[in-house]
Amino acid sequence: MTYLILDIETVPRKDLPFELEEAIKKKTEKRVETTGSEPAEAESLIRSVSPFFGQVLCIGLRWYDDYNSSIKDRVICEKTEEETLQKFFEVINHSSTQRAKFVHYNGLGFDIPFLIIRAAHYGIEINNSSFKNLRRFSFQTHIDLMMFLASWSNYNAVSLDIACQSFGIPSPKQGEVKGNTVAKAFDDGNIQAVEEYVMRDVEATFKLFEKLKQYIV
Repeated sequence: MTYLILDIETVPRKDLPFELEEAIKKKTEKRVETTGSEPAEAESLIRSVSPFFGQVLCIGLRWYDDYNSSIKDRVICEKTEEETLQKFFEVINHSSTQRAKFVHYNGLGFDIPFLIIRAAHYGIEINNSSFKNLRRFSFQTHIDLMMFLASWSNYNAVSLDIACQSFGIPSPKQGEVKGNTVAKAFDDGNIQAVEEYVMRDVEATFKLFEKLKQYIV
């Protein structure tokens, strides 16, 4: 069986119309009021986690063939979001990926719908029916490790960092670039640091999958 482990990094969009900027302002004010977050931090989070306010910066991939234990890594991080998504879905639509299973951490709750909605924004074709199958309570096409560990309950869910540490896996959050600085690193042209950042999450997800694989598939 071939598995494709993936993780995405997102950043705020810079081309939003006035109406969406007003919506973000209201959401930010509400979040600050209910959580006590710093306004700038709350706004950045709201912009980054929504496919309506944010965009895909880069995508980390690892192909894993458990028949011969082969591994192949790739980071897709082009100059524009559209180019990044075009290259990513060329991979997803390729005949060699049609029978692969997709492995991620909170992918069904975030990464996969974010990718699909942003692809729809540009009219990018997705002809891999397995990738579009977001059915919950199933590991037939997507293996969401967070949902497995949480028994499909968001109430029981923990971060990738906590999950890794509980299984003795090095934290993926150590390194030069952090989640709140990845956009600046990209804007500064530090592409290598951005790629290393996303691949740390991919590596951690893969290590966690190795621990859990026999209990899922």
